Amino acid sequence: MDSWKLNQIEEHVERLRSANQPIPRLLAGLLAQARRREQKRTAKRVANRKSASTSRARKKAFVDEMTRANARLRRQATILALLPDMVVVMNPDGEITFASDQVERVLHHDKNDMVGANFHSLLVP
Repeated sequence: MDSWKLNQIEEHVERLRSANQPIPRLLAGLLAQARRREQKRTAKRVANRKSASTSRARKKAFVDEMTRANARLRRQATILALLPDMVVVMNPDGEITFASDQVERVLHHDKNDMVGANFHSLLVP
């Protein structure tokens, strides 16, 4: 009886009731234990589904935000590339993070070589 599933125990109890037989205390305990186990299993499934749903929603929101950010950055890069003036962007340490196409025309340096280089080392030979 210990290995019986909930529905098997419930069927056995129902047969005893229909035959007007008393339900043994051990069987009633097994039935209560099987019901608690099934409730716990069901609650865990519900929590897992809710967690997975929340995770999918968070992931979708993150992907949507990244898509919007990438579109915004592409648009800004296109605008910067089309400007007739030279544009050089650097971080506080002086490392160049962006150089427009006009850098090659004005400074006679390859723009790909400038990105990642230190601005001060380029100015002072």
